[in-house]
Amino acid sequence: MRKILNISLPEELAEEIRREVKDGGFASVSEFIRAALRVYREEIILRREHRELRVHKEFQKKKAFQLKSMRDLM
Repeated sequence: MRKILNISLPEELAEEIRREVKDGGFASVSEFIRAALRVYREEIILRREHRELRVHKEFQKKKAFQLKSMRDLM
């Protein structure tokens, strides 16, 4: 099921998206936004994996480290 979302963008950003669509990079503005959100999701996953690896390495070294928030455990 799809939901329609209305967003407000600065004109220059909206024009950049339109230009990408017009140049054939994307079938529509919606497809551009979906692609951008996929990249965003991947970045979040990579950051989480990097944080987990850092914590794991610290445990292996038996170094003490301070958790700044509960998010550091995730």
